[in-house]
Formats: sequence, structure tokens, C-alpha cells
Amino acid sequence: MLKFRSRKKTYIPKITIIIWLLTLLAIILTQFTTVQLNSHFAIIPSVLMSNFQNDTGYFFKIFSALFLHATWQHWLGNMILFLIIALPLEKQLGSFWFVLIYFVSGFAANITSIYQLSDSTHYLLGASGAVSGILGAWLMLFPTQKVSIIIPIGLYLQKAKIPIILLAAIWLSFQIILQFLSNNNYSIVWSAHIVGFIVGFFMAWLYRLST
Repeated sequence: MLKFRSRKKTYIPKITIIIWLLTLLAIILTQFTTVQLNSHFAIIPSVLMSNFQNDTGYFFKIFSALFLHATWQHWLGNMILFLIIALPLEKQLGSFWFVLIYFVSGFAANITSIYQLSDSTHYLLGASGAVSGILGAWLMLFPTQKVSIIIPIGLYLQKAKIPIILLAAIWLSFQIILQFLSNNNYSIVWSAHIVGFIVGFFMAWLYRLST
């Protein structure tokens, strides 16, 4: 386990901010304008499986889909957890390793989804797999560290700190339960989130070996 400490007091987690802003811009455009981002940047598994070898643009979509979300609720669910974990994690890892863990985890999760939904004609999109990866990375590197969250209590917001291992345990249990309860006709592959988590955990282990 690494000791949790800031790399630089003035370090700005710019990659986290850029990812958050791009996802925010994407959800605004898809919800409030006629811009068809999904048709250009999201994945349709059945189309990708039939055209992957003939069109390298489909490989790009495996990554671009990480910036898109179906609804505001979908975006908020991912981005709240993302900011809780990503802001302090990027300060610890630096931009290079943070980018590597985020996108490799997201790639692995999307590949899992494409495989399990290979006949689907629905859009596959969202940052869940990548967010799962940085959660796994945090748990690997700082299992005893607490993270700050905001808890709504009536009309008030209360700041609290909870152990990351508790947050990860709740999240992982939720994913496993949903995987068993889910219908294969849905465009959500909960096991892909677990794959992202495992890949992020493993990538963080590689980071620890390199330091």
C-alpha cells in the first residue's frame, strides 16, 4: 500500500477536469440540441461486429463512447462518483498513469459489453467502465484511505468521509446483484463494470511496481 500524499500542493487535476467538461458538453448537446453525437461517437454492437475489420473508425468509437451518456441521470450517476475518486487520484498518479488507467479500463469494459451484446442494435455508451477502473485503482493503492462525500439530510448537505473499501464493497455488491437480476435484452452489461474495476485494480498494481 502506498502512502497517500499530494504530489504537489498546486497540482491541478487537469485530465479529470477535461473529461468532466467533455462529458458535460456532450450531455448538453444531446439533450438540448439536434446534434446527433450518438450516431457518430457511440457504439452499436451489431454494426461494430460486422464492420470492425473494414472500418478503423469503429475502433475509435470504443473510446469516444466513454464521453456520452443516455440521460442526465446516467451522467450524474457516473460523474458524481468520478469526481469523488478522480480528483484526488490524479493528484497521486499524475496525468499519464491516470489517463492510462481510465481509458484502458473503459476500453476493456466496452469490449466486454460488445461481446455480450453482439447482436444488439441499441447504442452502447457511458463512462461506467472507466469510472469503475479508477475506483479499482484507488482501492488497490489506498485501501485504508477515506474519501469525502456529500450526504443530503433534509434540506441540508452534510460533508462526510467514508472508507474507500466500504464504498467499493457497496458498489461491487450492487453490480453483482444487478448482473444476476438483469435481462440480456437491456443495453447495460453490469459485468462490464466489474471488468473495468478489475482492470483498474491491476493497472494500479503495475503503477505501484513501477514506482
